[in-house]
Amino acid sequence: MGVVLSLADFIKGAPPSALQDVGAYWQSLRVDGALPKRSDLRPKDMADHLDKVFLLERIGTGHVRFRLCGSVLCDVLGMDLRGMPLSALFEMPYRDQLSGLIEECFQRPAILQMRLSAGWSATGNYRMNLWPMLSDLGDASRILGCLVADDGSGPTKRFRLDYASTDALCGAVHPPKMEKPAPLGTGFELIDGGAD
Repeated sequence: MGVVLSLADFIKGAPPSALQDVGAYWQSLRVDGALPKRSDLRPKDMADHLDKVFLLERIGTGHVRFRLCGSVLCDVLGMDLRGMPLSALFEMPYRDQLSGLIEECFQRPAILQMRLSAGWSATGNYRMNLWPMLSDLGDASRILGCLVADDGSGPTKRFRLDYASTDALCGAVHPPKMEKPAPLGTGFELIDGGAD
């Protein structure tokens, strides 16, 4: 007698369509295995998911800040995130790990997939994917990101990093060149230096 499996168990664990769609779009922009450039992005091509999409800029080793941000992430955190470092959205114990993962995303290069949970006694689970990109000058210093919330997830002040994986990119034979990073800590003093 065979084993009966519930299709719902597989659907529940499947990546939300926004992550799949944005990832497929990013993949379609790659030419001969190279990372796509920031100028290749066309908002209309991601129209169904623009509220979940954001763009990050590398400002130092393992550190990025928001250049553009969709409404979902702003609503979850309750603030306009433009100019803020991504690390400020995470509870302090997870920031060093996040920094290492972001640098791996640029250097290997690799796609970063994370499962997050709400901090500060809030409830909810989230998924965030990051795809490395080139600036218009050709250096690996941009990231296309997408955040989706599980059903029932509400606002939070900080994220916890529950799980992360990096998938090295096939066809990326030569590591992308890196722009000279800004000194460590640039742009972080007002956020990371204050009360958590």
